[in-house]
Amino acid sequence: MDLLKRAHIQEHTNTSREVYHWGYVPQILPCTKDAGSCEYLRAVYWMHDTSMLYSFILWAVIGGILLVIVTLRTLKPKPTRNFYAPITEKNETQSPANAYTRGWGAIQASLRKWLLPESFVGFFGHVSRVQLVVLAILLAYLLAFSLVGIVYKTWITPIKGSTLTNKRTGVGGFSDRVGVLAYALTPLTVALSTRESILTLITGIPYQSLNFLHRWTGRIIYIQAVLHTFGWTLIEGLYYQPQPKVYRDFIKQKYMVWGCIAMGLLSLLFFLSFQRVIKITGHEFFRKSHYILAMLYIGACWGHWAQLACWMIASLGIWGLDRGVRFLRTLLIHVGYVKGTADFGFHNAQSSVEYFDDVDGGVVRLEFTHNHEAWHVGQHFFLTFPALTIWQSHPLTVASVPAPHPALPQHTYIVRCRAGETRRLKSLALGQLTTLPSSGSTPIPSTTTPVILTGPYGTPLLPSHPNTGIEPSNLLAIAGGTGISLTLPLVLAATASKAFTSVPVDFIWIVRRAANLAWIAAELSELKKRAKDENVDLRIHVYITQESSSSSSAPASLKNVPIKTEEDITPVAKSCCSSSSIATSYTETYMESVHPSLDSIVRSFLEGRARRELRTRVVASGPAGMGRDLRGAVAGVNDAGRVWRGERAWDVELVWDDRMG
Repeated sequence: MDLLKRAHIQEHTNTSREVYHWGYVPQILPCTKDAGSCEYLRAVYWMHDTSMLYSFILWAVIGGILLVIVTLRTLKPKPTRNFYAPITEKNETQSPANAYTRGWGAIQASLRKWLLPESFVGFFGHVSRVQLVVLAILLAYLLAFSLVGIVYKTWITPIKGSTLTNKRTGVGGFSDRVGVLAYALTPLTVALSTRESILTLITGIPYQSLNFLHRWTGRIIYIQAVLHTFGWTLIEGLYYQPQPKVYRDFIKQKYMVWGCIAMGLLSLLFFLSFQRVIKITGHEFFRKSHYILAMLYIGACWGHWAQLACWMIASLGIWGLDRGVRFLRTLLIHVGYVKGTADFGFHNAQSSVEYFDDVDGGVVRLEFTHNHEAWHVGQHFFLTFPALTIWQSHPLTVASVPAPHPALPQHTYIVRCRAGETRRLKSLALGQLTTLPSSGSTPIPSTTTPVILTGPYGTPLLPSHPNTGIEPSNLLAIAGGTGISLTLPLVLAATASKAFTSVPVDFIWIVRRAANLAWIAAELSELKKRAKDENVDLRIHVYITQESSSSSSAPASLKNVPIKTEEDITPVAKSCCSSSSIATSYTETYMESVHPSLDSIVRSFLEGRARRELRTRVVASGPAGMGRDLRGAVAGVNDAGRVWRGERAWDVELVWDDRMG
């Protein structure tokens, strides 16, 4: 019955036949209405067929872009060097880069120079220009194809048995067009939000980097839905007569009831996604309500227009696949035999929880071993703490290097205690203690808690090739605060690899207080030992931004090396302590409420430390402002001309992650 009501002003006769149109109600031919109404109906079906064509073209373009990305990843030059032979002045094993390799690097450097920096931060947030370009392309496509192929004409048609007339225009075709495109965008929006991302597998782009486009495609769908709703409200509530009878009959139809429900759910989704609202309600409420409302919205869209259910089925399929793979990952990690027993079943990891107090809220260090397949350096897991809640997981980067098989992998996490789950984790670490140690350098005795893992996620930070092994590169690792979780295992793994023999590695850590060094005291001590090895070209510099050397609260165990203050360091060393002019491989600089210049650090590394024949990688994690400065700094030093001339060091890649724990 609803389909018959939705068949516009068409009427069946004994000679009528139905012409099928994909995604719409059948067209009844021949038309028996007045000439204006028949012309309008022909325009309506033509505009609908055009809308379906444009929605398919949209996905053809998306598929073409993905195919281009896969092709470029395949065509990317493979390293030719024997990575396990050390680079020395007397034994240079790096073969000269050919024109193809130099051209590829020059193009990459040029693109980074223009697309890596941030723009319009106040409106879009901290994202690179490349994401803005992708969004602009999508917006341009949708704008063009929302307006092209619309019949811009008005028909005034009579109403049988009345002196009233109906006004028929192309508004209906336009409203349906934006509705069709909103349906077609829904699977893409869902795919951009998934953790087990098919798009990540195809493109190599981390799933968290796709969240920006997920948010904006969601907003685009909301705008399209508003236009669709407004258009049909205008038609049925004003253009068609007599009123209000026409509108009352229209809004009572089942498909319209579902349409109103879908619009209400989408409006609630849109409202709850504002950052101010998320801060008030809490991130976990946002996540759970987002899942529930999104699935209800997809179901309501199916009820509103079942002829286009294909887009909703695809969306539900992508979402279900994501949840299923997540569940399977968790089972693979936790279901099995416990070593030394015959107990088969689900087993939590048992983690020690060590708390380090400071005026910024404190930091928790988690450590545990668990029998599962090792991860790659730079990857992260989602951790659930059943002692706190089973309904929330937190993404945390592993701050340790996975042990080779058959040793059990050792997990280490450095977590800043903020609000929500991490605050409750702090309370768990404190246990029954009612007072805190007077010195922030003294950890509170650890307790234990069960942990459930899902993962690993993310791309490896030490890229390798099946034939040539790990690719060495000039490595500059920069961390702010608990961003050390990303860079620490990278530096540990690189300095332990034969591929990085005599390859410059600079490790920069920016912290507020000297006491923060206690978070990784053992690992820092190990890196200092490695820096003395003649085969390891490692420089470590710690910037302390909220203390002076005289007020330092550094633990005594960490004061066993020469400390250089701002006055003791040359201008070059101030910018980057890894300058060869500094005698020691480990230095500390007290800034006293001033942050180091990241641009100077990057340039000093390239000019004073980087090997010309190797490309350069800057790997960093920290606050969003640090990411903005680093994007600008790395973009500024990429030099296509120098790369083309064979100076590969100036092909500088930035790997940035602002999840700091």
